Amino acid sequence: MRVTVDVGDVNGTPLPGARVTLVFTAPGPLPTSLTVRPGEAVDVTLARDEIEVTVVMDGFAPERFVFGSEGAGSGWLSSNPAGQAFLLGPELHVNTVIGTVRPAPTVAVDPSRPLPDDPGAALVDDVGEADWIYRGARHNRETIHRLDDPVFGDLTATEWKRFKHSVVPVDPARLGRFVLLEYGAQTRTAPGSGSGGGGGGDARLPRFLTGAWVPYEPLGPAPEVVVFYSPPTFPDRGYPPDSYPFLGAYPYAVTAPRSPKSAEQPYAGILVNYLLVGYKIVYQMLAAGRNPVVIMPSQPSTDWGPLDTQPGLARLIKEVLRFLYARRLVAAHSAPQVKLRLLNGRTHLFPWDGPRGSGQLPGRFTATVSGFSAGINAVVKLCTADRLDEKRYPPELFHSPAAHLTGNWRELWDVDGVDSRGRQHMVAAFRGWLAGPGADRRSLRAYHSQDTYSGPENGLVPQDRVVRKPSTPVRGVYVEEGSTEDGRVTWVHFSNPTLLGDVKAPGHQKTIPEFGTLDAHHMVPAIAFGHAARFPLR
Repeated sequence: MRVTVDVGDVNGTPLPGARVTLVFTAPGPLPTSLTVRPGEAVDVTLARDEIEVTVVMDGFAPERFVFGSEGAGSGWLSSNPAGQAFLLGPELHVNTVIGTVRPAPTVAVDPSRPLPDDPGAALVDDVGEADWIYRGARHNRETIHRLDDPVFGDLTATEWKRFKHSVVPVDPARLGRFVLLEYGAQTRTAPGSGSGGGGGGDARLPRFLTGAWVPYEPLGPAPEVVVFYSPPTFPDRGYPPDSYPFLGAYPYAVTAPRSPKSAEQPYAGILVNYLLVGYKIVYQMLAAGRNPVVIMPSQPSTDWGPLDTQPGLARLIKEVLRFLYARRLVAAHSAPQVKLRLLNGRTHLFPWDGPRGSGQLPGRFTATVSGFSAGINAVVKLCTADRLDEKRYPPELFHSPAAHLTGNWRELWDVDGVDSRGRQHMVAAFRGWLAGPGADRRSLRAYHSQDTYSGPENGLVPQDRVVRKPSTPVRGVYVEEGSTEDGRVTWVHFSNPTLLGDVKAPGHQKTIPEFGTLDAHHMVPAIAFGHAARFPLR
């Protein structure tokens, strides 16, 4: 049999510098191993219809595939959906896709010893019964108060009674898992700097810590992806400063006190806080009935790098999806066959080799891009930024065609956004995005407190379509909501007193989210995601 292995990246670009190893059983007592170049045809004699392929490329994560046939007349199946094999006569053609995402390194700490300034890995904790979690990332079953549409309740009342809402139990451990990933250069050398050839020298390249919600429910033919951008990671807010290529304090430095039990890693902690334990973005979307892959990059020292450009975000999304499908952590039409677990402080996939099947990487996805507070600056930039800094972020690792994002970007969620260039700049960017490719399928949901909006015209929904209740505020309490005639844009504006509460007031209820525990600005992300997620994708 003649075997040819082709290697490409998520963009379909061939990678001729990859190193391919074939392992198979030939007639004889021992397995045979061959190292070949991508596209090189080699003649092999197989004792059984099975062949293992390992691909290694500088800058990329190593990838393993096992291909096999169940017998004459049956197709060849793969243990890894990022690889496909086709038998054409006596020739076996293998196509593989490799990537730049891998599980973040993890470490269990010795409780009797102080932590180093930078353990070089994400902290994990033993929570009993052979279960480990990233520090603080509990998947507790909670009852969520979800904001419904229209939002108006009894605005003369207090707390949740002011709003139309539903009370929804959410058990995230049954529906998916939060994972920490690294995206970017696999090694600290530029692609091609080793035996792969192609230049690049000894330049060190970045990688980005990324939090992801990995659903257990089938994702369908086009997975839904929600991307979230947080406010900036300023040093005066507790984030250890770093600079390009962000290989120092970012992302695993520990802040004082470095007690093993109480130490925090701010760049990992921000992911846990927004997605799981603080604002509960994942809980809100699950309570709304959505089943997305959620991607939240951790910003290195106030610099999004390539991730606030269309090519950069397109590549991040495609790389995360490639990793999740390749490792069988998600699936299109069935429950995933593999689970990621943290055991004894280390990341493991069980089972390591899933059964061979005919699964493939998705050919398309639908994207929702969201930002809170000054995180909206990244979203605003994404509306127009179709280029990245190719000197700092080589295209072979950090670039996909901008159309791979813009052609799949369906929703934009503005969560009390503050554009550094002013509100009119933000509105103009949003209106431009709404008129972009596939305009009839694009929708925008905007939520603002008085901290970020106080003008007479919101610029997104005509004012004659906005309802304000009560028409005369009572003790400063009022809410506005309106939508465009085609339903593509929704505008919700809360007065600050509407979002406030008092935990010591008579009748106060301890809910999730809980009034009186957040100021108005920070209450918006605690309720907006559940409302935005109730609108169906167009």
